[in-house]
Amino acid sequence: MIRRVLIVSDSHGKSQNIKTAIERERPDMLIHLGDIEDETEKVRRWLDENAEKHNKKVPDEDRISLPVPAVFIQGNCDRYGDQKGLKKSSVFSLNGHKFFCSHGHIQGVNMSLMNLMYTALENGCDIAMYGHTHVPFDETFNEGESDKVRILNPGSISLPRGGKEKSYMLMTFSGDDSGAAYEVELKRL
Repeated sequence: MIRRVLIVSDSHGKSQNIKTAIERERPDMLIHLGDIEDETEKVRRWLDENAEKHNKKVPDEDRISLPVPAVFIQGNCDRYGDQKGLKKSSVFSLNGHKFFCSHGHIQGVNMSLMNLMYTALENGCDIAMYGHTHVPFDETFNEGESDKVRILNPGSISLPRGGKEKSYMLMTFSGDDSGAAYEVELKRL
């Protein structure tokens, strides 16, 4: 079971900040929400190298699976260079939850989060993540009695806006695989 998910966005070529967060948090998975402007394979190498180092020090049940899974979303600034593995958006299931990940510019997150929320609901997702604004966000939206979507933005790990510090999020799961409880913590670099 994946227990620790590192969520970053808007690194804009300053990937050393991602490496620092990987070393600090020892994630089982990484989600980058766009505007990486760097090689995704370099970040994947860091994930695996960190997991290998971690695995040498812990019992088998605490080991991180290799290769460490990673989702890389294409941002509005990811137009040139190595685009390997970048997706416009991603929908996937993890630990009994369904995720919708997007950079957010296509959904117009600068104006409103409604398009993002409805896209997540249309895809059966209970968690939606975006970047683009460089400002952290964590709120649950209710649409009707049964439809809830937790919307998360980790801010920018390199170029924060609005007087904020460089930031990322750590999502930590507990319990079993089906509908596992989770916590999200905003962290400063």
